[in-house]
Amino acid sequence: MPDVGCLAEGLASLRAAWRVPGVCVTVVHGDEAAVLVDGIRDASTGTPLRSRTLFPLGSLTKSLIAAFMAQLVEQGLTGWETRQLIDVLPHGAPRDGYMLNQLLTHSSGMPSYDMLLAGCADTTPGDAARRRLPHLVTVRAPGCERHSYSDLAYLLTCHLAEETTGRPWHQLVGDFLSELGAHGPRDKQDGGLVHGHELDDAGAFTDSGPPRLHGLSAVLSGLWASAEDMTAVLRFHLTGLGMHRRLLGAEALEYLRTPRTSAPTTSANHPACVVAEGYGYGWLAGRYRGARILVHSSSVGAVRGMTVVMPQRRLAVNVFCNTGVRHSPARAHCCFRCAVVFSLVDALSGREIGMANRLPAGKPERMAGSTPGRRACPCSLTTLMGTYHHPGFGHICLAPSTDGGGTVFSYGSVVGEVYRAPNGALYTMCSVDPGPIAITPAGIDRLAVRMERTVPAFEFVRVSE
Repeated sequence: MPDVGCLAEGLASLRAAWRVPGVCVTVVHGDEAAVLVDGIRDASTGTPLRSRTLFPLGSLTKSLIAAFMAQLVEQGLTGWETRQLIDVLPHGAPRDGYMLNQLLTHSSGMPSYDMLLAGCADTTPGDAARRRLPHLVTVRAPGCERHSYSDLAYLLTCHLAEETTGRPWHQLVGDFLSELGAHGPRDKQDGGLVHGHELDDAGAFTDSGPPRLHGLSAVLSGLWASAEDMTAVLRFHLTGLGMHRRLLGAEALEYLRTPRTSAPTTSANHPACVVAEGYGYGWLAGRYRGARILVHSSSVGAVRGMTVVMPQRRLAVNVFCNTGVRHSPARAHCCFRCAVVFSLVDALSGREIGMANRLPAGKPERMAGSTPGRRACPCSLTTLMGTYHHPGFGHICLAPSTDGGGTVFSYGSVVGEVYRAPNGALYTMCSVDPGPIAITPAGIDRLAVRMERTVPAFEFVRVSE
């Protein structure tokens, strides 16, 4: 492995150029490993990042969920093509249930239902599956020819693991992480929790504190890991080895890495420099400079991550950063995460790429929501104020804002200002869903709310206060 000091110097230069508060990088190359850290953990105190600072894994958990299920398949406890979950099917789902390979390759046709995961009161996959799913809908039939990213499908996979083993998911995943050599899902290490940051109009960083995950989002994406922990995780993805024994055989590892569903050639969800070949189990599979590569990104609040695995080169890299950078497929250098990861990949592959080719061309792109319209005056919505219920989602609420000049939509921990479009339509913008959530009066004491972009609105009925 090249001199760590040189790699650290390049990392510091990239971080400064891309205007990122802090970054942690883990590299595993053959039998060697290194952790690189640069920048601050939180702007409010100037506390530096450390190798043991905890970051939320977010969607990087998906490859671990898939690997855990591969263990159960190896043990003969379930099968990739066994029809299952017939007692918790949403409307429109196949009557004989879903196959595990459909859930894990985003080919189930099931919507993601991110609002549900973030706002409902359930805290276990089983509760959500039994109480929520029968009252929801899906509009696509399962099939490998169509890719439809679905967090809910992965939550159902966690429920399937519970049903198969008779143990709660938090115990299963905690034991799995311990076997890898990483800390448990609720451990707190001496590096503290990372803080997310947003860049304001003056060019300064606003500290938004540690990312907050609630309800089912915490179940699915709420695992925390440090850059040191990621050494064990990356070694497992490369070799199938845990801390004391082999956890997955070579055949199972290869199965997880093989593309199963088609993927768009360019997407805001993967690097511009990767030629996508399809989705495997928890991975985007493709080619980088002709070499086989597995990629997945994560986004939790204003914290980002990305893992890259190159099996043939025995190389894996993970990067965490604490601001809302995004992939930019139209740009050759894409984003800060890609600049860091692929500069390391090239250096460790014997290619020296000039630093200028890794710097942002113009202002770095950040995650941004749509521009809202006019605030909905509460005086015009007096008859709509109150609490409403849907058997699948639970309760939502419309109430005057604290300053009295607007109206607030709330669903559990999800809260958003209500706006009125020029045509009079009501909607809200919530951080867990990038599109507007339409709110339409549907008769006396009823609201039709678009809680998921890919399906029709759901009817909520007013409940007594």
